[in-house]
Amino acid sequence: MFSLHKTRGGVHPPQCKDVREYACTSVTPPERVRIPLNMHIGGPCTPCVKPGDHVYVGTLIGDGSGLYAPVHASVSGTVVSTDTEQLPTGATAPVVAIESDGKMENDPALAQPSYSTKEEFLDCVRASGAVGLGGAAFPTWFKMRAPEGKKFEFLIINGMECEPFITSDYRQMMEHAERVVDGVHRIATALEIPAAVIGIEDNKPEAIARLTETVAAKGWSDLIDVMAIPTKYPAGGEKVLISATTGRDVPAGGLPVDVGCLVINVTTASRIEQYFRYGMPLVTKTLTLAGDCVANPGNYRVPIGMSVRDIIEATGGLTKEPRKIIMGGPMMGRTLTSIDCPIIKANNAILCLDDQAVLPDETPCIRCGRCVRVCPLGLMPYALDSASRSHDVVALDELGIMNCMECGSCAYTCPAHRRITASIREGKGFYRSEVARLTQPAKGA
Repeated sequence: MFSLHKTRGGVHPPQCKDVREYACTSVTPPERVRIPLNMHIGGPCTPCVKPGDHVYVGTLIGDGSGLYAPVHASVSGTVVSTDTEQLPTGATAPVVAIESDGKMENDPALAQPSYSTKEEFLDCVRASGAVGLGGAAFPTWFKMRAPEGKKFEFLIINGMECEPFITSDYRQMMEHAERVVDGVHRIATALEIPAAVIGIEDNKPEAIARLTETVAAKGWSDLIDVMAIPTKYPAGGEKVLISATTGRDVPAGGLPVDVGCLVINVTTASRIEQYFRYGMPLVTKTLTLAGDCVANPGNYRVPIGMSVRDIIEATGGLTKEPRKIIMGGPMMGRTLTSIDCPIIKANNAILCLDDQAVLPDETPCIRCGRCVRVCPLGLMPYALDSASRSHDVVALDELGIMNCMECGSCAYTCPAHRRITASIREGKGFYRSEVARLTQPAKGA
C-alpha cells in the first residue's frame, strides 16, 4: 500500500533509550496540581471554575473558542486559585490550582461519547481535550478539519519517537497496541480517509511486530499499513515522515493537508480511542524520566499539572545535583529554570543531566557546510544563525526562517559547537515581532 522513500539530511545521535523496556507505572498524585489553560497552540482557555469550587477528575475547568483545546481537572478536590501567571515558556495564562482531596474520584457526569457524522466526531475529539502529544500541542480536532476544497488522502500515524532518551510512545505501542490500532481505524473511518500508515523507526522491531500482528488479527490490513523506517533523526518530523511514507513534499510555508496528509502522533491516536471507550478526557500524561542524575529512571504516568519537583520526589529523587534539567528531549526540549513548573499535555520527558549536559564552548563558524548537508528541510542553518544574531529581518525572510522546525541537527553536527538552534529560535521570535510591527496599521490611519 505504501512504499519507503528516501529523505534528505538527518543525523545519528546516541539513542540512550535505556528505559525502553520499563513498563509505564503511575505515580502517587500530589497534594496540589497547577494546570495552565494554554497547553495548546492557539489562545488560552478561560476558567470555567472559581476558587472554592469542588471538581472531580475529568471536570471541565477551561474552555474557549476558535483554535483551542478544552482543559480538565486531573485530580479531585477544591479549586484554590485561577490566577494568571507567567510560565517557563515566557507566556502568561490563567493557571487553575487544585488542592487534592486524595480520593481521585471521576466526574459522575462523564459518559462514553457517540457520533454519527464527521462533525459530531470532531466535536467529540474537541471535547476530549486532545492535542498533539508528540510535542507540537496543536489541537487535534482542528487539525482533523480539512479546509474547503481539500481532502485527506492519507492518515499518517507518527510512532517514530526519534529523539534520544524518550520511550513513552514506544511503551504506548507495546502496552496498548490494540487501542492504538483501534484508534487509527476509528480516525480513518470517521474522517473517510482511504489509507493509513503507522511509521515506526526500525530500531523498534518489537513495536513494529506487535502492531503488524494486531492489524492483521483485526482484518484491517487493507486499510492500515505498518512501515519500518530507517533510524535517522529527525525522521519523526512531520514533513520528513510525510516524505518518507508518501514521497510527497510539503511546500515551504504549507501544511500537510496541502499534500493530502493528516499526521497524528501514535499516543494521541491511542488517547482519542481511550476517550471514546471510557469518556475520560486527557487528564494524565505519560512521560520518560531519565538522565544520569535520576535515582529511578523509567516511564511514568502522571496527572497533568503535577510539578516537575513533585514528579522527581515521587519517583525516588536524584542521585546528584544536575547541571541541567530539560523538559522534552535533548535535541528539541527546553531547559528549565525552575522545577516547580507544571507538566503540560505536550511534555513527553524530563531529563536530569550532569555529565551528559556538558557542552564545549562556541567558536566562530568555519563555513564547512555540515549544517546544510544534515538539514532535513534543505535550509542554510549557518546563514540563519548569522541573520538571527544580527537581527537582519530581511535576510531571515529570504532564508525562510519560519520553515525551520528547530530539530537541532545543525547544532549537533557543527564542529564549531555553534548554538544554532537556540539562535534560530530567538530569531523566529524577533522575526514574528517585526512582521507584526510592520503589518500593524499606522495610528490615525
